[in-house]
Amino acid sequence: MTIIILLRMFYLRNTPKTNNHYFMNKKYNFILFIGFLLTIILPANAQMERINSTIDWREAESHLRFLTADELKGRNTGTDELLIAGRYIAEQFRRSGLTPLGDTDGDYLQRVPIQSTKPATSATVTMLGQEFKGGIDMALLSGSNGTVEGPLVYLADLEDYDSFDLKGKIVVIALRDIMDSARGHELFKKIQQAGAVGFIQLFGSGLRYPWPMVVNYFSQERMSLAEADEDHPGFPNLWVRDSASLYLQQIKGNSNLFASINIEGIKKTKVEAYNVIGLVEGTDPELKKEHIVMCAHFDHVGIQAGKAGQDSIYNGTRDNGIGTTGLINAARYFGKYPPKRSVIIIALTGEEKGLLGSSYYVDDPKIPLEETVFAFNIDNSGYTNTEVLTLLDTSRTNIDELVIQAASEVGLGVIGDRLPNQNYYERSDQVSFAKKGVPAVNFKMAMTAFDERISKYYHQPTDEFHTVDLDYVHKYWKAYIRAAELIGNWNQKPYWIKGDKFEPAGNELYKLE
Repeated sequence: MTIIILLRMFYLRNTPKTNNHYFMNKKYNFILFIGFLLTIILPANAQMERINSTIDWREAESHLRFLTADELKGRNTGTDELLIAGRYIAEQFRRSGLTPLGDTDGDYLQRVPIQSTKPATSATVTMLGQEFKGGIDMALLSGSNGTVEGPLVYLADLEDYDSFDLKGKIVVIALRDIMDSARGHELFKKIQQAGAVGFIQLFGSGLRYPWPMVVNYFSQERMSLAEADEDHPGFPNLWVRDSASLYLQQIKGNSNLFASINIEGIKKTKVEAYNVIGLVEGTDPELKKEHIVMCAHFDHVGIQAGKAGQDSIYNGTRDNGIGTTGLINAARYFGKYPPKRSVIIIALTGEEKGLLGSSYYVDDPKIPLEETVFAFNIDNSGYTNTEVLTLLDTSRTNIDELVIQAASEVGLGVIGDRLPNQNYYERSDQVSFAKKGVPAVNFKMAMTAFDERISKYYHQPTDEFHTVDLDYVHKYWKAYIRAAELIGNWNQKPYWIKGDKFEPAGNELYKLE
């Protein structure tokens, strides 16, 4: 506004009197328009210059080099190397002056109770006069050693669970969508509470993943939150292959069927794992009561056996060393220049094992979730275009224009989800916050197709530091910090776009209804 006033004074002082009011008005309006643009451009340039002067970009690259070095062996959850990475991040938070939000005074580490489960040596389900074997025509998702028997109850829809007496019964449904895990997990807990002793889902045709891939996945060692697993000890949850829907037709309408499920050889061990959490207090007396979460997962998939003589370390530079380094950069910047709102910066563990770190945090937050107004997750699979970045997802929350502004200030455009069928939004840590109602998005490098530019590096040992375009990465980091700054200083509150699937959870969390 000061610029506009000065321009107006300059105009009045230096413009000769004339009767050509039309010309004068056009000239005057043009000057005011230029002044208006300057009030926008100059502060933006100043903020970007402040980011550039605060972040030492060679130092930022060194963080990325360290986190993705061979010596950290791919940062797999449950390894000493991931704990070393977590400690490194924690000390960068300390160096930046963040307030520790860990479990112990003065530290940044929040213990995440993870357990590793080695698959059963033998798992079978007997029904319809047949025996289905784990690893062949049955996949065991969860359960404990022992035998469970009971009559079968078919539910056309899990929502109908309260219409049946499920006590001592084994529930059977037709599996419709593998990716509908959030809804399935909630209903899964409800049928347990209703007294069911087992859960069988018939894996028919037309599902997203081929059966051999499913069997292979569930035959490997897996990790879960220990407390979540303890909620249903001994309760088997399994898939039975039914590609022609023959078993489904036999079970429908038949109330005299029984099944027996036997599981042997499962071994469970505790895993040491931590989230790393620091706080930047906001500068505004009122807005600082509202918190923005900036988060990224810092784990990857570790070392995987390959052909003799070939690289076996999955360094995870794109996924998610770049995102983790983005958090370290944000900590450095906001530690020096805090926004009006408070910022919680979280490096999350166990994302590759099933969003474990974020799932635990939203159930045990260091700041109440109702005081958290936004979650800004940074996660990557790779990139296919260095002129734009991806926001997962546009038109989901009301902050799109702020991200577009931040990206434009570094010379990038913004695109939305170009691969909606892959359901990426619900495959990364932002969805843990969204399920609770917190408005959340994923800030990704540009991904316009899942082609060789992605598959060459995604969860591959080729995803190393020297393979990334550092000019693009620097712009991406700057845009992330700048977008968070704009959100942190915004005079509006971030929220879901009306009608979004997570809006009802937000209304409940913030008591808006």
